[in-house]
Amino acid sequence: FNRLDARLFYSMWSPKYASNTIAGSTDYFRINDRLCISAEGRMFTDKPYHSTSAQGISDGTTFTPSDLILGAGVSVGITDALTAGVKGRIVSSSIAEDARGSAICGDLSLTYTLGAYSATLAVRNLGSKISYGGASYALPALAALQGSLKPVKGLTIGVEADYLFAGSLMAAAGAEYTLLDMVSLRAGYHYGNGDAALASFASAGLGVNIKKVRLDATFLTGSKTLAKTMMFSCLRSMFPMLRC
Repeated sequence: FNRLDARLFYSMWSPKYASNTIAGSTDYFRINDRLCISAEGRMFTDKPYHSTSAQGISDGTTFTPSDLILGAGVSVGITDALTAGVKGRIVSSSIAEDARGSAICGDLSLTYTLGAYSATLAVRNLGSKISYGGASYALPALAALQGSLKPVKGLTIGVEADYLFAGSLMAAAGAEYTLLDMVSLRAGYHYGNGDAALASFASAGLGVNIKKVRLDATFLTGSKTLAKTMMFSCLRSMFPMLRC
């Protein structure tokens, strides 16, 4: 049978400084045991600002910068242990009334799973540069190595190391413990370079499974710029679907 999973998410990103919001959805449709397709959409909305003339005089109107990302992907099980994935995205960005740009990018990944162990090697955000009418800017392309381990029932430990092609390193580690298949407790730490990538921060999260619905909440701390960032998501696993 087939199964459709739909995930909705919302985030109040850096509310103390940027006051941005992120909202969107990621959907997965499993065709069979070896093939899965996905679709995603995200909207980033920045804090509105007052529009001004070339002389610096406000005309009384406001403008809200925003970014829209639409994507689709496919993953294929090469063997029982090895899975390959590819994803493409269209990025549309608007930072001012007369400053809009777009770009095309994509990800490639390879995942190997053996029992309680899993490892993924991926390259992300490969694609064109984006221009707002002047100079062109490269997207934050990177190479990532991820690993996870489930040493005992209910416990998952994960690590990740990223190399941004612009010349910066990031790393993260975290753990999740699920009680009675209903409540999940999470904690993690992300190391980053605030000048070239995300700043370092710590995170704590809580998840609740209610039948086929999973509710998650995450809170970021330990960072001057990202403190009090909150993220919420809802994953709904649909009933089995008929083949079409």
